[in-house]
Amino acid sequence: MLNEALISTDNEVDLTPGWQGLRLPRACILGLGLIGGSWAGALHRAGWDVFAVDSNKASIDEAVGRGWLQTGWTSMPKFLDVDLIVLALPLQELAMGLDQLVGKITKGTIVTDVGSVKGEICHKSMIDSRMDFRDFHFVGGHPMTGSEQSGFGAANSDLFRGYPYVLTPAEDCPHQVVQKLVETVQGFGAKVIFRDPVHHDAEVAMVSHIPHLLAVALTLATQDASKEGGAALALAGRSFRELTRIADSSPEMWKEIMVRNAEAILGGLDLWEQKIKELKECLLERDGEMIADAFRKAHKVRAEIN
Repeated sequence: MLNEALISTDNEVDLTPGWQGLRLPRACILGLGLIGGSWAGALHRAGWDVFAVDSNKASIDEAVGRGWLQTGWTSMPKFLDVDLIVLALPLQELAMGLDQLVGKITKGTIVTDVGSVKGEICHKSMIDSRMDFRDFHFVGGHPMTGSEQSGFGAANSDLFRGYPYVLTPAEDCPHQVVQKLVETVQGFGAKVIFRDPVHHDAEVAMVSHIPHLLAVALTLATQDASKEGGAALALAGRSFRELTRIADSSPEMWKEIMVRNAEAILGGLDLWEQKIKELKECLLERDGEMIADAFRKAHKVRAEIN
């Protein structure tokens, strides 16, 4: 877990004019999907001038139509004079997104991402910074909210409100840089939590990645259990629908997440399988009291969720 006290407290920090209060702050979102689009809406409401790069012109046009963007481009401009860059690209494109910024943004710009797996992108940013290859400040990020829907049409300026937002700054990241991003995210109503990339990937495997796998497995198992096609599915009520809702999530996005965080997910599945084995033993022995006790313990654990 990241110790906030270890974040650099250097006073000499180059930041762009918007962070210094010398102009209205400007941001550019790379990727106008659900999360990137929601960032655009939240920043616009916070009073920022917002721009975007997305290959889908229809998404840019819709964002401009909502009033969330000043303008946008379908390819990376030669230069971006902004204070904040949000990399809201598919997981497999994040590293390339960082490379695209070299020589194209103002020195002192803060860059963050929204990727569900932090190890790869944070490792890359630290290696490049040690090589003095970057003039910008990178802070990894991951909003712990979303939807089974995707694309800009599902974007919501309130998407982050009330949910955890994980930041994974390097330990030598200037405190002033981290604090600026914290204040921005908190302005959306999100709850900032610090993690190092390794702990993030292990913990998010349990609370996000494995639930998606379980939703898929339950959906497919229910189909297999139906002797006449959709017989069991015809009885699906609220509990089944809520448990399997996230099985409707983007297959292309989730294949990348699962493969790139496979080690942490496999470790989490071992823990899950042990609990299933224990519950199965209770069923085999018809031990209702042990099953009830498992429910009581789960109630206490869920009560710890803020």
